[in-house]
Amino acid sequence: MKDRMNYAEFVGLCRGHRRLRLTEREKARVTESREAFEGILRVDREEPRYGINTGVGALLRRRVPARRMREFQRKLIMSHACGVGSPLARDMVRGMMLHMILNLKKGHSVIRLPTLELLVEMFNRGIIPRVPEKGSLGASGDLIPQAHIALALIGMGDVVWEDSLIIPSASALEEHGLHPVELEAGEAIALLNGTSMMTSYLAFLVYHTSMLADTADVIAASTAAMLGCDPRSYEDELHRLRPHPGQVVTASRLRHILNERKSQRKSPLLQDAYSLRCIPQVHGALREALARGEDILNTEINSFGGNPLILFDGKQPRMLEGSGNFHGQILAQTADSLSVALCGLAGISERRIERMLNEKLSGLPPFLARGGGLNTGLMIAQYLAAALVSENKTLAHPASVDSISVSAGQEDFVSMGAWAVRKAWQILTNTEYVIAIEALCAEQAREPQEDRVLSEEIETTRRLIHEGGLLDHETNS
Repeated sequence: MKDRMNYAEFVGLCRGHRRLRLTEREKARVTESREAFEGILRVDREEPRYGINTGVGALLRRRVPARRMREFQRKLIMSHACGVGSPLARDMVRGMMLHMILNLKKGHSVIRLPTLELLVEMFNRGIIPRVPEKGSLGASGDLIPQAHIALALIGMGDVVWEDSLIIPSASALEEHGLHPVELEAGEAIALLNGTSMMTSYLAFLVYHTSMLADTADVIAASTAAMLGCDPRSYEDELHRLRPHPGQVVTASRLRHILNERKSQRKSPLLQDAYSLRCIPQVHGALREALARGEDILNTEINSFGGNPLILFDGKQPRMLEGSGNFHGQILAQTADSLSVALCGLAGISERRIERMLNEKLSGLPPFLARGGGLNTGLMIAQYLAAALVSENKTLAHPASVDSISVSAGQEDFVSMGAWAVRKAWQILTNTEYVIAIEALCAEQAREPQEDRVLSEEIETTRRLIHEGGLLDHETNS
């Protein structure tokens, strides 16, 4: 397995059929870390070790007898597996599993090699645990979602087949000739701590937002051409005077597309509205948020965020139990930043939709209808766009500014990163719908049509946008 991976490779592994394989070096690192951990425990059996021979959270002063260590591992997983809500999509859970594998294979956790190898086999064979969407605070990592993955490792909980059939994990493991593991000291907390849900969501969010940014430029250029926008708003010299990289890139793309699509119309207005002449500035702001998000995400994918951890920074390995690397604040703030930027993209798109449909602003037939009156045209499609933009505004309230103290004050500042990424994903979906509506309007502006049912047409266009298909189509048209 590669030592380093970027977010695009991460998404590709989650969606592809390539098998993961631990290298001999990675196996040796995991084994060395586990042996070091067991050696540390042998030196002083009476030393309290958080989450290993003590309770967790505010129960850290309660000791767990050595004779009940295996029982404690099982109970710790069970107590944390209390998520509720709809199951996460299989690809999202595969992303969680992948991130857990990348985290654990680094040789800093106390996981045993057989436990990690079972997780790898489950990923390879499509044995994907059922993980409820709600429950994580994004602070001690994604405790609750990761507990549901750990449940499957010990033969409890359920898994989801590709046909959405839910079956017991024990049955799925048996069908593949695999056996549940019996966790040893320290393994439960190693499986529970990490940022896997936040990282998985962010990887897919950044991947699809990047495609959406390119697609939105193409659709906006189509709108600008249909409305006879003044192309001087996108001149290179103008944007070099304020050279934010995202703005410069968007302006360049608009110039390139508009050069290929010479408009035969001229705007009836003396000056173009902001939704047209400020496309580089608004779309560019999303690109800036994306660039920052890509850097943060790539760092997170290749980092270790577990607790406890084994360090090999001297002659003797040592264990650190006070790590806070599982805290998701930076991921929560990244998701919130992308949410705000996506709101801007959807908002300016909706304004362009309005301009195309409003005959007083566009000089085009009202609502792009053939025989207005008998035909309503795309009037109500703009209602839908307005509803989605409004929903985005509510969802864009930053989750990362919220915190609720838990575990009797021991875990007193949490990131709410899991909620941040989940609602950012909904904002992305809403924005794709808005851009889809703009695409349909730009197409109908070329030739007004009679009324038809638009729902499935919007859904199909949005799916094309999500996978980059509309970008290819528009670029080649």
